[in-house]
Amino acid sequence: MSSPSLAGTTSATSANDPHAPLLRSRQPDAPAARPASLALMLGRVTGRRGASVLVRETAARELEERRADWGYSKPVVALDMLWNTAFVVVSVVMLICTVDERPNTPIRLWICGYALQCLVHIVLVWLEYRRRNTRRTSARDEERGDTTAAAGDANDSEDELGGTGSNQSSVTKRCESVNTMASFVWWIVGFYWVVSGGDILLRSAPRLYWLALVFLAFDVLFAVFCVVLACLIGIALCCCLPCIIAILYAVVGQEGASEADLSILLNYKYQIINNGEKTCVGAGKMVPTETSSGYLANERILLPEDAECCICLCSYDDGDDLHALPCNHHFHSTCIVKWLKMNATCPLCKYNILKGTEQV
Repeated sequence: MSSPSLAGTTSATSANDPHAPLLRSRQPDAPAARPASLALMLGRVTGRRGASVLVRETAARELEERRADWGYSKPVVALDMLWNTAFVVVSVVMLICTVDERPNTPIRLWICGYALQCLVHIVLVWLEYRRRNTRRTSARDEERGDTTAAAGDANDSEDELGGTGSNQSSVTKRCESVNTMASFVWWIVGFYWVVSGGDILLRSAPRLYWLALVFLAFDVLFAVFCVVLACLIGIALCCCLPCIIAILYAVVGQEGASEADLSILLNYKYQIINNGEKTCVGAGKMVPTETSSGYLANERILLPEDAECCICLCSYDDGDDLHALPCNHHFHSTCIVKWLKMNATCPLCKYNILKGTEQV
């Protein structure tokens, strides 16, 4: 097994209908129909259904995107390549220094294969880093375009670059997957040869024996670390989503909503309906309050199943401050503000409050 890699989001309902359900089914686009593996696992493992699962799947995708962006940042890529290069150099030096050793198992061949997998990993990481860096540069250049002609040319070049970059990324990911599987099989082979060599291997080729043992141990430690980290993230997404949102908010980039964007959101106070009120039936009502622009929205009645914030999974209490997005979805004010500062799209649908449209 090669050395460990460090480099490694319902359409909107009508705003005029206060009885509109929280979600409407729709046929997802092909790319959007493929959620992150962690998000898919969450839906199956937790057994939950509905809006809360959608929010958790969106949060899982956000985590995966952040992890990918962080994993291919310059410092991490440099550390990853340096780490694997060190394995290659140590392997070559030890193979040269142990020409006189005569192991009783082909452990020398295994070390050569291990070093080759490290080299392949270095090349794949570098290709993916260059692709991502080129895409970021193209996006910045397009944002700086001033004229319509320049914007048209930028869109054409982006389409060409997008298709090429997507194909290259797909090939790189396939190669990385093949390399990972080969590394797993190669680790088993190395483990077998070390164990079968036993004391004879230790006496006849002590340096090769200990080098192989160190490589095997490093891979086991990294595998355990990855499994524990994945379990912790899964548990956090299921049990304490607000903590995940706070973490993402702490490391947010520049893609979220600003205070000016958030000031136009509709404000409400949640009010529990008393038994004496027979004019409407439901868990409660959203009483509008004035926004900073002086706009006053219409009062909305919430059914019992809708009187809950799908981010923190807490039911609305009397007097709670709520925000409603243009897509008609509503949340606790504190929860949705943190979310939108991290990502300017509704956690239940693809509506982008900055662009005023659904993302495709």
